[in-house]
Amino acid sequence: MLYHFGLLFIQICLFWRFFGKEKWNYFIFWPIFLLSVVLYFTGLAMDTINMSDRLFFISRDFLTISLSAAFLFIAIRFGRFILPAALLLALGTISLHYYLPGKFTFQSLQLENSAEIIMLVNMDSFNPLKVSNIKTVVNVSNAFYPERYNSTDLDEYLKVDVNVNTYNDWKSLLSRLNKIKGVIHIEPNNIYDYHLPYNKLPEGPNLKPPITKDPLSGNQWALNKLNIVGLNDILSKEKLSRRKKGLLVILDTGIDKNHEDLSSHFTSISTGADMDPKGHGTHCAGIASAVTGNNLGIASLNSSEGLFNVSSIRVLNAAGYGTKETIVDGIIEAVDKGATVISLSLGGPGNPIHHRIYKKAVAYAASKGCIVVVAAGNSNRNAKEFSPANVSGVIAVSAVDENLSKASFSNKVSDIKMAVSAPGVNILSTLPHNQYGFLSGTSMSTPYVASLIAIMKSINPDLSTKDIYLILEKTGEDTQNTLQTGKFIQPKRALENILKIK
Repeated sequence: MLYHFGLLFIQICLFWRFFGKEKWNYFIFWPIFLLSVVLYFTGLAMDTINMSDRLFFISRDFLTISLSAAFLFIAIRFGRFILPAALLLALGTISLHYYLPGKFTFQSLQLENSAEIIMLVNMDSFNPLKVSNIKTVVNVSNAFYPERYNSTDLDEYLKVDVNVNTYNDWKSLLSRLNKIKGVIHIEPNNIYDYHLPYNKLPEGPNLKPPITKDPLSGNQWALNKLNIVGLNDILSKEKLSRRKKGLLVILDTGIDKNHEDLSSHFTSISTGADMDPKGHGTHCAGIASAVTGNNLGIASLNSSEGLFNVSSIRVLNAAGYGTKETIVDGIIEAVDKGATVISLSLGGPGNPIHHRIYKKAVAYAASKGCIVVVAAGNSNRNAKEFSPANVSGVIAVSAVDENLSKASFSNKVSDIKMAVSAPGVNILSTLPHNQYGFLSGTSMSTPYVASLIAIMKSINPDLSTKDIYLILEKTGEDTQNTLQTGKFIQPKRALENILKIK
C-alpha cells in the first residue's frame, strides 16, 4: 500500500511541477514530493520480494517517470502535445500500478512448499481456528521446541502450510493473517543453500612438501598464512589451565563421521547428520577440525589431541537446500546440546525486515554462551543483503586468496558490524569416504574462523561474541581490501592476547 501511494504521488507531483505556476506551489511541492519518495522506498523495503526484483521495479518505475517528465517538458516548451502528454502520464501510472511489484514473482520468493510461513503469536490471545479456517491454509503446527523456553519466545512460533499460486493471493493471505488477534509477526520461510562459486580448482593434491606431519598439508596454503606453526608452538608450551573442551557444531549437509582424518575429533549429537550425501559439510569439518599430526591427510587449527570436538546437525538436504525453519531449528538444537560455537556455511538474499526469527535464534545461542559464525556469501555484493550474515549478533566471514585479496566471488562486509576474513580460495579438505578435494567459497573461510573461536572458547569459556570479535579485529592482519573483507584472522596473535603472552 505504501508503495502504491508513494508512486501515485510522485506522478502527481511531476504533473504539478510542470503545470503549477503560483510561487507558493513550490513551498508545498518539495515536502510532498520528498514524502512520496520516502513512502515509495519504504513500501518496497517492506515487501517480501527479493532484492533483484526490487531493483528491477525501481529501475522500471523511474525509467517510466523520466520518460513522462521528458514528454511533459517538450509539451510545455513548445506549447503542443499537452493533452497527449497528460494521457501518457495517466497511462504510465495505471500500467505501473497494474504491474505492481511481485505480481509475477511469487515463485522467486523461493518458499518451502510444506511451510511457507513462520508466524510469532501470543498464545494467551491467539485462536488457531482463525488461521485454520482460512481456505488457502492447509496446516498449522508448532515450529520450534527449545529446551530453555523460559528464556525465549521461540516456542511461540508456528509454521503455516498454505496453498497459494500468485503473488496477489500471497499478499491477500498475509493481510488476513496480520489482522488476526494474537498474531505478532509474520515471516516468509525462505529456502537457502550454500551456493559455491564457479572457479577453476586444482585437479588434485600434487604432494608439495608438508607443513606438518600430515602428508597433504603442503597443499594447504592457508596454514602458512594462518601461521599454524606458531599456533602449535603456543598450544604445546602452554598448559592452558582454564581449558574446557568445547563443541563446534557445523549446520550443513552432515559430516562423514567415519572419515579417517575426522573420526577421532567427531562426536555425534544428531544421528541423521553422521553421514554426508553432498560432501559440503564434511569439507567444512575438515577445515575446522581435521586431526593434525596423525600422518594422514590434512591439518587444521585444532590440536592433535583436540581442544574441541566437532559435530553436525543437518539443516540442508541431499540437494544442498534448507529453509529458514530448518536453520533456526538447527541453531536451537545445537545450543540445547551444548554447542560453544555454531558454523553456518550457507545463506542467501534476505531482507533485514524479515529475519526477526534469526535474531531470536542468535540471541538464544548467546544466552548460553554460544558464538554463531556465518558465511558472508558468494555473490560479490553487499553482505548486508544476505541472511543470516546480516543478522545482528553473528560474526560474518568473507573470503580472501593467497595474496590476501578479496576473493572475486566474496560478498563485501563493510556494512556488517562484526566481520573478519579467512582463506577461501582453492581450499583442500576432507570429502566423504576418506577422500580429499579442493573447494572455494566463503563456505570454506567460515570454518577457519569457527575453529579459531572454538579454541579461544576452550581456553576462556566466558568470552562473548563481542569479546571475541574485538580480539580478532585487534590481532588480525590487514588485507589488500580490508574495508571490504574485514581483518584477516591471526590465530597465534589471538591466543597471545587471551593468554596475555608478552
